[in-house]
Amino acid sequence: MVDQFGELGIRNKKFGRVIAKSPQLLLKKLQEFLQVVLFFEGLGLDQETVGKLVSRCPEVFAANINTTLKKKVEFLAEFGISNDHLPRVIKKYPEVLVSDVNKTLLPRINYLMEMGLSRRQIALMIHRFPPLLGYSIEEVLKPKLNFPLNTIGKPAKDVVGYPRYFSYSLEKKIKPRFWVLKGRNIECSNVREK
Repeated sequence: MVDQFGELGIRNKKFGRVIAKSPQLLLKKLQEFLQVVLFFEGLGLDQETVGKLVSRCPEVFAANINTTLKKKVEFLAEFGISNDHLPRVIKKYPEVLVSDVNKTLLPRINYLMEMGLSRRQIALMIHRFPPLLGYSIEEVLKPKLNFPLNTIGKPAKDVVGYPRYFSYSLEKKIKPRFWVLKGRNIECSNVREK
């Protein structure tokens, strides 16, 4: 199995970090590990990217293909992430493949829908910024959506075009910039879906 990790660009210290993060990989049969690699290659990811996935999120490679990985891919597809966009989503946020659908993914999606966003808009946001699916509703999504809604008077759909907005600190970046613009009587521009 060490050779297979090496072929994916994971050697020496990197290998140690991967095993420290996910020691259950050592219990995997070589054939099972190779099936996961082939699964990702079948989705359109090259070997270098698969190696980066192992480094970043090794628990994905300990997951069962049928009961975990395929189900998450189906969930994303049903939600509107196309086969063309799927490799990008997985590359940018592999943790989505080991996230619980009912406890993690659906609550975030449902919250965004409750705020007035359509499935299509949310799928577009996930395509543009996949880590959105990992953000806490209470600590990130709610306060950062409430700010433009309540303070600026902008609709929720204005964040669709730039979902990376959720990655910025509300207190250190978003609010200070808003107050500077407001102090100069400059209208905040809309970030709209194109």
